[in-house]
Amino acid sequence: MEDKELKIVKTALAMPEGMQRRTFLKLASAAGISMAMTPAMTRLAEAADIMRPTLASTSYNRAIDFFRIWEDGFNGANGAFETDPKYYYSEFDISRTLSQIRSMPAAGVKGLAGVITPTGAIPQVSRLCAENDIMFTPTWDTPDWWSPVDEGDHVVSLVTLDSVRDGYEVAKLLFDSIGGEGKVVHIKGLPAPTDTYRTLGLMKAAEEYPGIEIVGGLRADWDRDKARQVMLSMFAAHPDMKAVFAQSDDMAFGVISALRERGMKDVKVAGVVGLPEGIQEVQKGDYFVATATNVPTYMAGLCSTLLFDAINGWKPTLGERMLYVGSVMVTQENAQTMLDKIYGEGDSFDWAKMSRTLNPEDWDPQYEVRSIDPDQLYASAETERKLNPVYDGAAAAGEFSKVDALYAEHYKTGPLKS
Repeated sequence: MEDKELKIVKTALAMPEGMQRRTFLKLASAAGISMAMTPAMTRLAEAADIMRPTLASTSYNRAIDFFRIWEDGFNGANGAFETDPKYYYSEFDISRTLSQIRSMPAAGVKGLAGVITPTGAIPQVSRLCAENDIMFTPTWDTPDWWSPVDEGDHVVSLVTLDSVRDGYEVAKLLFDSIGGEGKVVHIKGLPAPTDTYRTLGLMKAAEEYPGIEIVGGLRADWDRDKARQVMLSMFAAHPDMKAVFAQSDDMAFGVISALRERGMKDVKVAGVVGLPEGIQEVQKGDYFVATATNVPTYMAGLCSTLLFDAINGWKPTLGERMLYVGSVMVTQENAQTMLDKIYGEGDSFDWAKMSRTLNPEDWDPQYEVRSIDPDQLYASAETERKLNPVYDGAAAAGEFSKVDALYAEHYKTGPLKS
């Protein structure tokens, strides 16, 4: 009897769309299995109605290291959920993205995660997903005062980084590396909210260091070659520079290339993103003194989990509609540890354990996740507050603090748990 049970369980769990309960009952009856629910049959019953749909990722292109590593996490999570991943690339063309979304129903896509450019197209993308019955978890940037609540239930949650905090913490490490005094060249990325927030973090840190002078402020569009060209102009304008704050690791690499060409060994550099190449550069201990690792594998896995759970009936609370994931400040002292824990062999996270569909009582986010109060997120917006009125009084009612406490309570394990 046990062999029959296990065969039924194995067959049912292998089905990509799950089983309807009535089909399960017929199978059990045909096999002569008692409906008394043995452990194996209980597992089958719980899994019978779980949908395992096709989930899709959208990004600029795979040539960008962040998105290549993002795909590692997306693949891992989809493997754990027994869902089928598909990948789409916008090449910075919103018309291409819209066309791809229209084609997704024919490919069986039920969930979409990733970054949309330009940021202002997110409402349009959200509505197109709703029209095509696709759940959506956007990442990174949003238009000022926008929230998933504006678009209804098809937009599950926004997942992003606390870029003000990242800029602030990395900048302090950079300032400390030069003794808290001197000129610091600032190199910006593309004009987008993430870039603005990192600048705010840098300037907040500079206010605490009266001996620091921020200069430059030119854009290199997240590109290392452009950052190298910016640095060539900075050598003439500020030959007495002590450090460079580049708002992405890729731009930091361009800066370091220019510094090495000039033999300027005493100029220190910091960046943000913390991909393996950046962490390895920090580990060398010469130019690159600090970065903030954003763990793109985790961002992709969390987005996949939110989609999987929402498709299976889970509904986020108001405080879960916009979420920060954590960052880790990387210096030479902890660089090897971060490489081993985040980018070592195999999956660093137990993706299935993150799911509330699969683990309704003991789900575990395995990393820092915090609620976003949109009034705080958009505090620097130059436009008048136009936030969905559902947020009025939300902070006072504890909507955000309750989510923070919930995720902290369930955060039991994970590579960076300490």
